[in-house]
Amino acid sequence: MKDEERDELMIRMDERIKTVFNKMDKFEDLFTNHLHHHELWETDMKGTMKWWMGMMLMIATTAMGYVRFT
Repeated sequence: MKDEERDELMIRMDERIKTVFNKMDKFEDLFTNHLHHHELWETDMKGTMKWWMGMMLMIATTAMGYVRFT
C-alpha cells in the first residue's frame, strides 16, 4: 500500500470513528424512543387480544346455547 493511500485510509477511518462517537450521544434518546415504541406495541397487542378472546368466547357461548336449547 502506498503512503498516500494509507494516509487517506487513516483519515477516512478517523472520520468514521468520530461519526460513530458523535452518534453515541444520541443513542440514549434513540433507545428510549425504541422502548416506548415497544411499550405502545405491547399495549396495542393486549387490547387486540382481549377483543379477539371476547369474540371467541361469545361465539363459543352462542354455539353451546344453540346446541343445548335446540
